[in-house]
Amino acid sequence: MTRASSLSAPLTIKDSQSGFAGETATVWTIMPDWTYMISRQVGLQTLDPERQGRLNPDQQVRLKEMLDRAVAAGQPKQPAGTTPVNARRISVSYDQTQSMLTLPAGGGDLGALRAVARNDAAGALMELAEQVRRMTSG
Repeated sequence: MTRASSLSAPLTIKDSQSGFAGETATVWTIMPDWTYMISRQVGLQTLDPERQGRLNPDQQVRLKEMLDRAVAAGQPKQPAGTTPVNARRISVSYDQTQSMLTLPAGGGDLGALRAVARNDAAGALMELAEQVRRMTSG
């Protein structure tokens, strides 16, 4: 595969879980030059990166394709009603666009949840988050 063009802005994906002690999250940040860092967030504090690296050319192309699909799909539709207690949230921020998907507590495996997604936008967002997690898992 050929190398993908650089990103137009940093891509940030946050997988967070609310609980009695506040919110905890894993935050993936991919810079326009394809370097990435993975940090933990506890409450309002984002800790120093746990891992850093660079996506290889094949990963760059795949990520750019998934990001384009997620942007084209638009905002995921949230079911009407109240937010679940201790909800899990997947949020994506890229180039002045932010999307968030609220899942039940625990939320399970994103791959399995994607299979039953209620709409294309939710599925695209979960696929993007799951693939970034896999690409950067080390």
